[in-house]
Amino acid sequence: MPHLSIIISVYNRAKDNEIGRCLEAIRLSTYHDYELIVIDANSQDETVTIARKYADKVIELDQRCGRTTAHNVGIKEAKGDILVFTDSDNIVRQDTLSRINDFFMRHPEADAVVGLVSKEHPNPDFFSQYKNLYMHYRLSKLPSRITFLQGDINAVKAKAAVVICEGVITDDTERGQRIFLSGKQIFFLKDLEVVHLKKYSLVSFVINDFQIPFDWAKIFVRYKGWKQLGKHDTGYCHAPKEQLMSIILIYPITVLIMMTVFGTSTRLITSIMCLIWLLSNIKFFVFLAREKNIYFLITSIFVTFFDNLVMASGIICGFFSEIMNQMRSGRVG
Repeated sequence: MPHLSIIISVYNRAKDNEIGRCLEAIRLSTYHDYELIVIDANSQDETVTIARKYADKVIELDQRCGRTTAHNVGIKEAKGDILVFTDSDNIVRQDTLSRINDFFMRHPEADAVVGLVSKEHPNPDFFSQYKNLYMHYRLSKLPSRITFLQGDINAVKAKAAVVICEGVITDDTERGQRIFLSGKQIFFLKDLEVVHLKKYSLVSFVINDFQIPFDWAKIFVRYKGWKQLGKHDTGYCHAPKEQLMSIILIYPITVLIMMTVFGTSTRLITSIMCLIWLLSNIKFFVFLAREKNIYFLITSIFVTFFDNLVMASGIICGFFSEIMNQMRSGRVG
């Protein structure tokens, strides 16, 4: 019986041998007591052929499905005491599995652990670099105990995984909420990193940063997230307080800027609001300045402002979507 079961869902990852690079990195691990399970969501390329070269078991689904649905299939097939999840576009370190195993051995009270993406990214384009650094920075500021799972790398005790197989679950944030609200403990490990290979274009960047807040807002409403605000040394799940502040300010600032442009005298209050927004992001901008250069920083300030607008729109739409769903199902009131 393997101690760890590594579960990876995949769909059309043969391009640039992405799935091969992911699985090969796992096979190069210094820890060997594991099984490697790949669930293929009906790929139309050579993904399955490549996966069979590395995986102990490849499960081919007859239709495309979401990652959480595929993961549930893997959970039912897994034999390990600890289930490790990573994405098919991630590269684990050689000591990743050892770090996971060692932490659980030292902390029997832990039911799940979560890591983060490395600052390192193979794609040099701006949006890939910005998004990767943004994710690394935001996650690196999390407290040692959190209330969600992060999809790039997380591990859950098999006994605790029961609650994430019940009913319909949208994403890893909701999986983590299920675990947390069932009284179990999720630990965040800052030294548990994977390299994220995903390349972003402007379009994929916007879609991603609308969809994630959209799902976040639905989960916030579904699990009464306002009861968790200000607790656990963060905002709610993966959204820290300063990020929430930045997003909350973005629409009023945009309206004030437009009013100023069209002649309404709001320069003072607009300047004050913009200063507050900058201060809410100042640590992130300092981080970018250290990691990159002044041109990257200046561009990032404007991109962050635009990105906050996209995120705010996703949150608003997600709130209304979930409230409407609950009204239709009679769960509101």
